Formats: sequence, C-alpha cells, structure tokens
Amino acid sequence: NGTQSLPGAALGAMLKATVRPRPIYVHLLAACLVGLGMQAFAGFPRLQSHQESRTGALRQAVPMTGSSGGKGGVLQAFFMGKRVDWSPALDVASKAVEVGGEMPLGVRFERREDGAFVITEIIGGGSASVGELDVQVGNIIHAVSCSVGGKKEITSAFEVDSIDKMSQAILSNEDERVQMLVEKPDEGAAGSISFLTDVATKF
Repeated sequence: NGTQSLPGAALGAMLKATVRPRPIYVHLLAACLVGLGMQAFAGFPRLQSHQESRTGALRQAVPMTGSSGGKGGVLQAFFMGKRVDWSPALDVASKAVEVGGEMPLGVRFERREDGAFVITEIIGGGSASVGELDVQVGNIIHAVSCSVGGKKEITSAFEVDSIDKMSQAILSNEDERVQMLVEKPDEGAAGSISFLTDVATKF
C-alpha cells in the first residue's frame, strides 16, 4: 500500500519534534493573567469586608449610651438592658447615660415647650445632692424606671405629656430606687461627632 511503518523510537522522536515546548514567557504571561483574574474576583469580598469593618468602626465611634452633635433626630441608647429612643434636646454635643439613685432623689424638673423634661434644681438631702444620682441642673430626662404589676418597666419621655405623669412614674418604683436616662453635654465629643452619628444610625 506504499506506507512504511516506523520503529517506535523513530515515531517518538518525530512526535517530540512536532510538539515543541512553549517558550517560558508564555507560561509566565498565563500565570500573570490568572493571578490578576483571581485578585479581581477576590477584591470584591475584600472590599466588602473593608466596608463592614469601617461601618463597625463607625458604630463603635458612637457609644450605645447614645451620642449626638446637638438637637435633632432620634437616636437609641441602652437603658435597663433595652434599646430606648431618645431625641437630643441640648444645643451642644450631648450623650445619653443611665444613672440611678434612691428616693428621695432631690431633683426638681420642668417640662419645656418642646416637650423636654429638664432638671432645674438640685435639692439638699436627696440622692442627687450627695452624688449618688449623677445628674446636674440642665440635664434632660428622657426615660425613667417605673413599677408595673410588681415588675420594673420603662416610661419614656415620649409617652408622657406632663410633669405629673412623669412624677407618678418615678414615685411608682416600689423598691424606692429609680433609674434615669439623662442627656448631658458630651465634653469629649469631637467636631465630627454629628457626622459619625448620622452615618452610624443608618446601618
């Protein structure tokens, strides 16, 4: 039939000569492209992780006791183990903190036209005057503890519309110990605290 069979060694030599190894730079180029592709895909989760960590940092920048850059908006603070809404009422950067003391508290407060309950006087002989109840004149009362059915509950300033109702909530504490969520000036607040608060409350 005109064809000749080649010995195995000769056939192997011809195949080797036909399939030449690719130059080394081709392999290097392929490796670089694969590496870049992996980085491009891996970059998305890394960016997401960076964003999450940045958001977490912003959350930490605004303590859960509550911090604000001044009036406006509704924030949340931890009070008696629960999240409580509060709206800044001071004209300066402020924070909401939990304080507590035994009755008599020795504080006089008024309800302003904007609905805020502001402490106007510290009366001698009460827990406020001896430093147990850590409040000062000008602080804003945003929530107090109360007794309902023998259990400690929370009365928010949003829920009452008069001094009498706030006073009744305070006096209802059967164990004669009152917890308060009060707003105070935040002397350590940075100038950008309002920006951080706005960002943190969106996440």
